[in-house]
Amino acid sequence: MSQEVKPYKYFDTPDGCDVFRKLWCVMKPATLTAFGIGTFDVLAWSHPKGYLPTFGRYIYVGTPILGASATFVLVTNGVTSLRKKDDRLNWFIGGFSAGAFVGAWKKNPMVGFNTGMVFGILAVCRKVLQENNWNVIPPDNIPIASQNVWNYDFSLTRDRPGNWTTGKE
Repeated sequence: MSQEVKPYKYFDTPDGCDVFRKLWCVMKPATLTAFGIGTFDVLAWSHPKGYLPTFGRYIYVGTPILGASATFVLVTNGVTSLRKKDDRLNWFIGGFSAGAFVGAWKKNPMVGFNTGMVFGILAVCRKVLQENNWNVIPPDNIPIASQNVWNYDFSLTRDRPGNWTTGKE
């Protein structure tokens, strides 16, 4: 008899535990996002000539995405381990650190501060959503749309089924 192995999700364990699994869980979509945005940049925006400049653009575009993601996970879990508390302040510090990473990448302290504040506030909002079991994105077991959406009649004057009448005959 085989057991079903569920994929690891970020909130399966409390903050401060399984840091490398959490890091891997966050870096998978961050890598895909960085690759997608880098591809868009190369094809639609910068048009580098040659392999090395193209690879350089991927690195340039992907660095803030991957770096901020890794910084958030590592700082949030590190602060949780140091403070021995799992609260919103840890998430704010992690988000602010991710924004500071973006400012360091941009070489502009004002960008780092403003981005840090925005990322910190967004991180606290995400923590509040998790604490209250509110879903922004529907879980996997809830269907978003029906399978037969193409069979629906969205017209204002759709046909009545079977032998129904209006009752005025």
